[in-house]
Amino acid sequence: MKFKSLLPALLVILCISCEATHKTHSHSHVSTHTTDVIFPIPIGFVNDFDNILSDEQEANLLELVQQHEAKTSNQIAIVTLTSIQEYSGLEEYSLDLANNWKVGQEYKNNGVLIALYMKDRRVWIQNGDGIMEKLTDDETLHIINNVMVPEFKNNDYYTGFYKGIEGIIEELE
Repeated sequence: MKFKSLLPALLVILCISCEATHKTHSHSHVSTHTTDVIFPIPIGFVNDFDNILSDEQEANLLELVQQHEAKTSNQIAIVTLTSIQEYSGLEEYSLDLANNWKVGQEYKNNGVLIALYMKDRRVWIQNGDGIMEKLTDDETLHIINNVMVPEFKNNDYYTGFYKGIEGIIEELE
């Protein structure tokens, strides 16, 4: 009989303990990616931190994204990364990086970040919410898999980026 009266109390204690543990894990996850991460400082719309592009190639990519921004106000940024720090994947890192860099117009949320992490041989296109109707996740995956990756496999990163940007622009205009 005493066991039956203790059971509800034990369940309450167990639930409180689980809730406290959940909050602790959620908080530590957030602090790892907001306070401990030091994002690279952007130098413009083309940020080749891995030094895989020539100066001329960077200038050509910059001209392409600047022309698009002048026509539409959409911003496209490119980054090659040497580290994603404590992040588990490029997708999560590129989202936080795009937000940190404020890619896109503030009230339009019309930015696109193309991120390449050579160490894991991963590429990701991060879309702002303001352009999701014109450039869906399925379309970005198509651009990555069918336009960019074939060029990257041939070690032609410039052409992969260039064609990828053209594909993005085609969807956005």
